[in-house]
Amino acid sequence: MKGDTYVFNRTSFRDPLTGVELIRLTDNKAIYDRPYFTTTQFTRDGRYTIFVSDFTKTSVVKNPNAPAIGKVGFGELFLLELETGKALQLTQGEAVKMGHGAHGMIAPDGKTVYYYSNEELKETDVRTLESKVLMHIPNTYNFHSLSMTDDCRYVAFSLVEELPLLTAGFSAPLSEAAPGARERFFKRPGSLVLRYDRKKKSCEAIYGGHERITHVGLAPGEGDRLLFCNDGPWHLVQRMWTVDALTDEVKPLFLQQKYLEQIGHEFFTPSGRIGAQYSFRYRADMPFFQHADIFMDFDGKNQERFYYPYDRPGHISVAVNERQGIGDTCMLSENQPDSRRYLSLIHYDSQGHRAEPYLLCAHDTSGKKSAHVHPVFTPDGSHILFSSDKEGLLNIYMVEADWSKARRTI
Repeated sequence: MKGDTYVFNRTSFRDPLTGVELIRLTDNKAIYDRPYFTTTQFTRDGRYTIFVSDFTKTSVVKNPNAPAIGKVGFGELFLLELETGKALQLTQGEAVKMGHGAHGMIAPDGKTVYYYSNEELKETDVRTLESKVLMHIPNTYNFHSLSMTDDCRYVAFSLVEELPLLTAGFSAPLSEAAPGARERFFKRPGSLVLRYDRKKKSCEAIYGGHERITHVGLAPGEGDRLLFCNDGPWHLVQRMWTVDALTDEVKPLFLQQKYLEQIGHEFFTPSGRIGAQYSFRYRADMPFFQHADIFMDFDGKNQERFYYPYDRPGHISVAVNERQGIGDTCMLSENQPDSRRYLSLIHYDSQGHRAEPYLLCAHDTSGKKSAHVHPVFTPDGSHILFSSDKEGLLNIYMVEADWSKARRTI
């Protein structure tokens, strides 16, 4: 019930390769889904995060046949205290979508949470547990990418029209792409970037078009600078864009060479720079062979590239110092067959322009899109949260960012 506190039976074990301690924060009795890795998901002091789960069996889906409702699972929203493992149930009878990142977010000040449920964008007060509807959003739209400014004034997200997809049923279970991704890209659905102003209690469209717009992010320090992507096959789409809400200027952040370059998983760093993952090839009929993480200012200037010795991780995020990263893959040699099993601590070497991976531990997730690892640092950079279904169900794990135990070789 809303307001109930649960204490999970946390399990601690050591990685057999590095000896680093891992803690399973949840109990492997249900699905426990964290927000997407670019979504605001910690309080500033690092004490709390949120997750969505169906273990209470109280979630209610009002229209299970709606076009954009999805079939990956729904749950209630919980506040998790990392030190104690106590989980406070924040909602009752909601249907917060799970799978590839839960549709929830916590404000940096820890006072409120935000989530999309049953055609409504809602806010819940963490102290009183009172909920209110911010706006109605028809479930003919797919909802994406909650983001918030550090001052907690603005909330941003995107909406994408749902389309029938003839090819979705032919997608491979472990594919990195969403089912029917190429078909959706070619159909060019209508999309909107929206920004809700908590001070004015109003919402406005910042941008829109006939592309699948996702990965909306607000610059941490202000609400007028936004980042978004035109989603689709990375080598076909001009993906990274910025928009200035004051002037309505919309610009490509990084001009890609079609077919030859791919760049994506864009995000704001703690200081307000933009990071992304990059790959290059000389010809369209060859595999991508150069891989890097790229960081640049909002206007695209002062670009830094850090090249990996081999393949790059599938998802990365950076610590508060922005010279350390965490990735969901660790390739330490050219022909390493099991690189996708491991988390990598990444050192960004400015002198040599290198991204240097260190193997931290195994995550051993299945690789399903609904069980992506999506590792993130806690606000102080001391620990890492990640997801894995290695014990059967999707659980949340925590590991110390211990460079002294991370390895350069296997």
